[in-house]
Amino acid sequence: MAKYSIKTFGCQANIADSNSISGVLEALGYEELILPKFDTETEEFSFILNNADLFIVNTCSVRQKSEDKVYGMGKVIKMVKDETGKKPFMVLAGCMVGSVTGERQRWEFEKLHKKTPWVDLFINPHQIFELPVILQKQGVLNEAALAKFDPKNVNAKLDSPLHAFVNISYGCDNFCTYCVVPYARGKEISRGEEEILKEIKHRIGQGVKQITLCGQNVNSWGLGTTEKFEIRSGSDQKLPFADLLRKIHDIPELEKISFLSSNPFDFTQDLVDAVSLPKISNYIHIAIQSGNNEVLKRMNRRHTVEDFVAIVEKLKKVKPDLEIGTDIIVGFPGETREQFMDTVELFKKVYFAVAYIAMYSPRKGTPAEKFFTDDVSRDEKKYRHAYLTKFWKGLKKK
Repeated sequence: MAKYSIKTFGCQANIADSNSISGVLEALGYEELILPKFDTETEEFSFILNNADLFIVNTCSVRQKSEDKVYGMGKVIKMVKDETGKKPFMVLAGCMVGSVTGERQRWEFEKLHKKTPWVDLFINPHQIFELPVILQKQGVLNEAALAKFDPKNVNAKLDSPLHAFVNISYGCDNFCTYCVVPYARGKEISRGEEEILKEIKHRIGQGVKQITLCGQNVNSWGLGTTEKFEIRSGSDQKLPFADLLRKIHDIPELEKISFLSSNPFDFTQDLVDAVSLPKISNYIHIAIQSGNNEVLKRMNRRHTVEDFVAIVEKLKKVKPDLEIGTDIIVGFPGETREQFMDTVELFKKVYFAVAYIAMYSPRKGTPAEKFFTDDVSRDEKKYRHAYLTKFWKGLKKK
């Protein structure tokens, strides 16, 4: 059997996509290449390049460092090819490709192609289930294999026997000024309730007891474009997502329900009440990004620090042992040292069990890159990153 391997960079959405790609390939007759443990990524890539027939790199584009890792693979690929005279068929997938294709293209496909000459095929996140036809057109898959392929037989690979990621929506329409996701993943589209419930019940049949519902902003699932932008944090607005959570909670075989990701600006009381259900995870991830309202406004985040703190207080009332996770960007354009210290103050008010702290890096084609000057020096960003990280870890020890 032909061997495939997938290298995944990025968030849970990318992990879920890679699991779907695995399901498609295995329905086509491919077998996953089993990887031993390696000390370095170079060793890992070298093993894959020597042993796989098809190698898919599922990319992230949130930070420059993520993209640089992909570009850096070219050196290893050249080294292996020079030594062996061969390489697997290479597919570049994910957000880097999504950013240079589609209606919201933020930079030129030709530039990505030039930086990754080792790639044989580019697919964006919306083309996963088109992969069999694309591979056949590329001569990688024969017509007989394609004729046997039935999309109904595709089962996304499980990351563990008891847990499954379930996408409830794709894309994003929020356009936070720093973010590539609306470009990389396109317009926000909600999957139908019946389709979601059917997938969950199918997973239960495979032995799954725990699920994580995935979307760039799960709160807005099922809402119309105009409607979702009218909803405000802490309001009494009923959310289709809260109703969906209740219906999934009623499935007796399920033991635990998690969801990623939520934003503060449309986290209503209805969703707070749904979180109180016993099967809902005791961990909720809500990205605040900054502890200063002026910075949040420049980020085009539709919430304030006060909104966020109020949500956390409400959540703690309905589920006292709840743990909160968040995302933070330090060194956003225009952020002063004093504004940064407001974020430190927020960490004193709200204890975060998990905090992903990142230094701002301009992403080509985003409003922040186009209209703001990246005026916080790299040394200052490093200082703020180290200061906040040390402060947060100090809180964890108490």
